[in-house]
Amino acid sequence: MSDQIFWFATRSSALISWLGAALSVLAGLMTSSRLLGRRPTIPWLVDVHRGLAGLSVAFLAVHLVSLYFDEFIQFGLAELFVPWTASIPGLSDSSLAYGVIAFWLLVIVQLTSLIRDRLSDDVWRTLHLLSFGVLGFGSLHAFQAGSDVGNPIVLGVAISTLTAIGLLSLIRVVRLRSGGPTDPVDRRQLGVEPPVQARRR
Repeated sequence: MSDQIFWFATRSSALISWLGAALSVLAGLMTSSRLLGRRPTIPWLVDVHRGLAGLSVAFLAVHLVSLYFDEFIQFGLAELFVPWTASIPGLSDSSLAYGVIAFWLLVIVQLTSLIRDRLSDDVWRTLHLLSFGVLGFGSLHAFQAGSDVGNPIVLGVAISTLTAIGLLSLIRVVRLRSGGPTDPVDRRQLGVEPPVQARRR
């Protein structure tokens, strides 16, 4: 087995985790902006949104585990989970801290999504907006600390995805200001709120 196996795992898992997070945000924006139709929700798109978020979390876990076991980097728990603790020669401490911040924001987004039925819509929406923070800090971490940023394929996919997210975000803002839909996911579609008739009993 190559002595760089953990380094390869770190790089590949980071790329997949970032892409999963970015595409999850993209799918969420497509749902909330009703770009594919005027229905309150599109079940398969909601499933895609959830699946991509789960993919991002899974590969982020691989990323952290591979960093922990990489004997060359020698990261402990503090370096993995406390911002501005990790240090790698040639990289700024902030570039590594951005990744830790993105991790904690992702934890908040995922945990609050799991207990959405216990939160008010306003609180859930506000916390779910942290998804953009996940993507923002994750992108800063990737561009400043990632060794594959110079790859034209990686760079092209990143620019294309972020551009699409920017355009859909603009559409979402315009529709909100014009009185468009405000709830990206119907609670009843997610099974966290009973139908109207059931609540009347």
